[in-house]
Amino acid sequence: MEVSIIIAGVVAILAIVLAIVLFISLNARRRLKLMAKYNDQQAVDMIMSKRIWEGMTEAQLIEAWGRPAEIDERVLKTKTAHVYKYNRSGKASFRDKVKLDDGVVIGWDQKGRRES
Repeated sequence: MEVSIIIAGVVAILAIVLAIVLFISLNARRRLKLMAKYNDQQAVDMIMSKRIWEGMTEAQLIEAWGRPAEIDERVLKTKTAHVYKYNRSGKASFRDKVKLDDGVVIGWDQKGRRES
């Protein structure tokens, strides 16, 4: 009985180690892909840590936070304005909203706190 418990423990530890190695490998691969795409270490670090900033592109926003749950669009004479909505908190409300003009982040509201 003790041998089977030891074997089960070893198998569990090996599974955890394998999961960690796989996670690190995927993370490193994603970082390399982003560096090849943007050639900007600071932008890649921000994207990898899921942080957003004014001036980031729509593509960078999606890389950092994923596809939004909903998008509002307004086409004006001189620009196209979008609001990307994340983290639904009610039937028609969202915790995080990112504002873009012509595909560039100009500000956001996050968790009820005005960021920019």
